[in-house]
Amino acid sequence: MISFLTAFPLISSAANVTGKSRTYVQSRETAGGSNLLPLYEYLNFSVQNLGSETISLHFGGWGRYDLMDKSFGDDNYRSEVQYLYLSFRGETGNTIVNLGRIMVFEGVAAERADGIYARTDLPGNFGVSAYYGAPVETGIGRLGSNSVYGGRLSHQSADIYQIGVSYLKEERDNSELREEEGIDLWLHPINKVDIVGKSVYNSDTSGWREHTYNLILSPIEKLRLTTEASWINYEDYFTGATLSAFSFQPSALNRRERVFILGEDAALSLSDTVKVSVDYKEYNYVIASGARYYGGALKYAVAEAGEAGLTIHRMDGDTDRHKYMEYRIYGLKKINKMDIALDLMAVSYDSPISGEDNAYSASMIAGYNLTEKLRMGADIMYGKNPDFDEDVRVFFKAIYSFDFGSGEGV
Repeated sequence: MISFLTAFPLISSAANVTGKSRTYVQSRETAGGSNLLPLYEYLNFSVQNLGSETISLHFGGWGRYDLMDKSFGDDNYRSEVQYLYLSFRGETGNTIVNLGRIMVFEGVAAERADGIYARTDLPGNFGVSAYYGAPVETGIGRLGSNSVYGGRLSHQSADIYQIGVSYLKEERDNSELREEEGIDLWLHPINKVDIVGKSVYNSDTSGWREHTYNLILSPIEKLRLTTEASWINYEDYFTGATLSAFSFQPSALNRRERVFILGEDAALSLSDTVKVSVDYKEYNYVIASGARYYGGALKYAVAEAGEAGLTIHRMDGDTDRHKYMEYRIYGLKKINKMDIALDLMAVSYDSPISGEDNAYSASMIAGYNLTEKLRMGADIMYGKNPDFDEDVRVFFKAIYSFDFGSGEGV
């Protein structure tokens, strides 16, 4: 990795390159008996002042090589460019134009596409954004000439509200593949009260995909109350998936399913170092069995020194697998250039699952800053649960941050 950075040519004497290399090696055994030892490399960097103070280049990608058994099918190597684009920044109006493999997060859009994205502020506290390109869809297997486009129009009043309406459409060979509209908002009607949420409509299925809203209250300085309300329709939600991980799987999901989630979280700072919280979340399904998850936590933290915590939760569902007590205790200690963490978790089932009454996991994490730019670390995890008699994983990591320019080396 370092040799690559040394060889990276400076595009101009004024250019500045900043980024990070994350190298991971994980050792684990699958349920089928395969011994996996994948090597991952995640690289991202930005080049600022690319011939002009308003032009920059941004890259992010990853590669994986299997040192032992193959992780995915017949391939022992995979790589992907997550994003690679030129960015042109205007001197006024928060104007930005990105060109290349872009990432778009605007209202209903959470997309990767090979194309163009632009946004700017308009008079009257309005803002507008738009994008167009060929979608980058992982594992979907859609053939043909695809295009995705859309935009968002917003209006805001400083410190009071921001509301946006957005639109997305994806086509394949000039036929409609996906069409969505949405509303997103942030409201601050009075001091210490915030409302954040969004609603998304799926035009293909003529139904609302989801409504997700949070009410955040701070009645006193050290108390924070967060109320969550979400409603999701599976058929409308999963129809437009662009990643295989989120595609509709008939064997796993019932397309007629709907879920309403209602939750509350209360966090109180007893002092600068001690914080307590309680939380409750209820899952109400139309078809599947419902469940309630609730409990509390105690956290002790000292800046630049470390932290420790204890959590106890109850899962009270309608099936045996969703009836259990969950306990977790963890601690992190920083010692000069080193930090060490220990995380212990135990689950006690009301009734045995596959003959097991309990599940356990223990993780030890250590990291050391060799230099200001290079950090090495290792994680060791042991687990035992109804699905694995014994699950041991070892994880090594090297994180290298770089920053050079104006003729400087690494």
